[in-house]
Amino acid sequence: MPTKRSALIVLLLLLAACSPRAVESETLDTPRAPTTLAETAHGERCDVPAEVFVAEDIRMYCAMPGDVQAFLARESACQHFAGEEAYDEDRARELAYAIHESCDDRARRFNQLLQRHADNCLVHTELMLLGTRNELMLDADSRALPNPCPRGM
Repeated sequence: MPTKRSALIVLLLLLAACSPRAVESETLDTPRAPTTLAETAHGERCDVPAEVFVAEDIRMYCAMPGDVQAFLARESACQHFAGEEAYDEDRARELAYAIHESCDDRARRFNQLLQRHADNCLVHTELMLLGTRNELMLDADSRALPNPCPRGM
């Protein structure tokens, strides 16, 4: 009988922790700051901005050069705002502005990065995965680039 009672108490505590009020207080009361989620290839800590929230993007963020990191944060913001709902006119204006700021020229920027890092296998591979996941189109110049990765990778 004591086992059932303790199991019930644990279950109730878990439910209370997951209640909307508990989640609301965690998300609304604390500002979103960069979170240290990853390490660089050299074992150093790396701050991943809060805008980067997809697991695959977090995984690759610290291994990328600065220009690719900036694109990744911008692309993550674009994906986030594009999926938001405009529930009134003010929100629709906010979303339109945010989408304009983060999504404009995304394909051009993506292709520029592919061309700038055309000789880096890691960057090429990660950008191609990101492009596939986020439906970024390759331009003719990027399609003509040779694959920098050795055969078998």
